[in-house]
Amino acid sequence: MAALTCPNHGPQPAGGAFCPICMEFLVPESAAPDPGVGQVCPVPGCGNQLDADGRCPVHDLGGMATEAGTWAGEPPPRLPTDRPAGPGPGGAPATTRDAPPDTTAYRLEFPFGPVGVGRAEVRLGRADDLGDIAARLAAHHNVSRQHALLWVEHGELYVQDLGSTNGTYVNDRRLDPHTRQRLFDGDELRLAGTVRARVRRTGGNR
Repeated sequence: MAALTCPNHGPQPAGGAFCPICMEFLVPESAAPDPGVGQVCPVPGCGNQLDADGRCPVHDLGGMATEAGTWAGEPPPRLPTDRPAGPGPGGAPATTRDAPPDTTAYRLEFPFGPVGVGRAEVRLGRADDLGDIAARLAAHHNVSRQHALLWVEHGELYVQDLGSTNGTYVNDRRLDPHTRQRLFDGDELRLAGTVRARVRRTGGNR
């Protein structure tokens, strides 16, 4: 069998169909692009070509490469067995607009920086009307314009895929579209094959 290689990260160990760094499909070495194309961003799940100054178009690599290396070395979180799933009442998720003042706050630790989730729901995607988060995701063309929705309900964090093309994943399990999934502290949330975030609970009452 011909050796397999990642278009972004070069030859990979045998036994897999996806690059463990960026989740791109592996291809035979004969079909891979010229390895002299340029270096890629070391942040896990990025895969963007670095410019002439060695900078990623999405990430300022100042201290990010060290942080990314530490993150990549973390063991995968264990999956709790008591995760509720299924649509909310009436098929629509309850948001935190009517939540009590002590609603628990959460933080999603993306490679490009943290995104907080508190009393207001948060939409993730590349649509222009999503503001700063859209700018941060602009280079990830496999992320849909309206990709996923997060909200806090009764102090717990939930995510719902909004019918995205390439899926929303929790701990590498793809979610059913328009079905809410509870998130726990330490979970990994992934948009499509490249954008990963660690879920952190930051405060509030349990």
